Amino acid sequence: MRAILLKLLAAAALLALAEAAFRAGLWEPLAKPDSHAGTSVRLKRALTDPAVPRIDFVTLGSSRPEYGLDHEKIAAAARERGLVHANLSMPGSHWMTVGILGEWLGRRHPETRGAVIGLSIQDLAWAGNGDYELGIVQPFHRLADIPWIEKHVPFQRGDLESYGVYSALFAWRQDIRNFIASPRARLKSLRWWRTQKTPQDLLFGNPQSQGDMCAVGIDTLAACDRLDASTDPQLAGLKRQCTEVRAAVSGGPDYAALMRQVPLPDALDATRTLVRGQLEASHWSRPPLVVLMPVPRIWRQGEHMRGLHQWALAVLKPLADAGRIHLVDATEFFDSDADGGCSAFFDFYHQNALGRDRFTQWLLPTIEERLFAPAATPSRFAPP
Repeated sequence: MRAILLKLLAAAALLALAEAAFRAGLWEPLAKPDSHAGTSVRLKRALTDPAVPRIDFVTLGSSRPEYGLDHEKIAAAARERGLVHANLSMPGSHWMTVGILGEWLGRRHPETRGAVIGLSIQDLAWAGNGDYELGIVQPFHRLADIPWIEKHVPFQRGDLESYGVYSALFAWRQDIRNFIASPRARLKSLRWWRTQKTPQDLLFGNPQSQGDMCAVGIDTLAACDRLDASTDPQLAGLKRQCTEVRAAVSGGPDYAALMRQVPLPDALDATRTLVRGQLEASHWSRPPLVVLMPVPRIWRQGEHMRGLHQWALAVLKPLADAGRIHLVDATEFFDSDADGGCSAFFDFYHQNALGRDRFTQWLLPTIEERLFAPAATPSRFAPP
């Protein structure tokens, strides 16, 4: 009996040691570079590099601002004023990531004064973005952040991925399995990424964003029908997105009707509470500039999508009226284009270089006025 107990205690000690090691970040140098967690690791490494000693302002958000804003141009505008503006947007980021990164910046770069937060009306539809977002925040979060994380990704006993809410070992579980299956390929990939991207590339550069939906005839939802029979592998991504858009346009909830319910449905109330609470708790000296990024008109053909737009503004506008945030609603920015904006996007979510340049040219004066200018409005809620 004593031998069995000792073995159990030894196993528990090993698990605790492994958990502590993974939580301390010892696995991060081996993380798959192009995974969600690996992308965060590369960003974290850039943010802690001696080549980037100071950060004044940042862009936070999903792949929409990653592709939809000209980060080189924004960084150059900041440099003209002796400021540093870094791009921290990452694919898959949602409100949980924005909150965790904001807290991490408060610890590691307390000099940060404010942020552009770029998301879309779809990001106001729910409180969380799925358990894969756990990988995005893993390299940045602390034990103290777990209650915040659990509000966005609830723990579910039957879902092993959700165990990553509490356990770093579970959060890295799939990454470890992939490494064991092909260690040489992983190490080769790590060497390539380390030689290809400098901290300046990651924080102040733009991703490649070629092509446009008009070129493949996607200017209306009905045009998706033509893709169904296509066998072109280059169109596989658009075919998948067509399926997603069809489902969203035809099967989404009626947000306008839900907003009229008293009391507000639990899901909407939880989303509103989390988003507002996060923005009200921000520690920056300047109110964040919250940008509802452009959404192709093709997404908004259903009545419920118009209701979702109303809901997003209902969540955010009271904060703007109170001076807690600056709000820019650019959802319909490309709607007046003759082609419905399809020439400004390379897929249903992301602007191409042309759309990025047009939108940034329009938005940059607001960024300069609200964030960079010496007389920019200080936050009414700034800490003493």
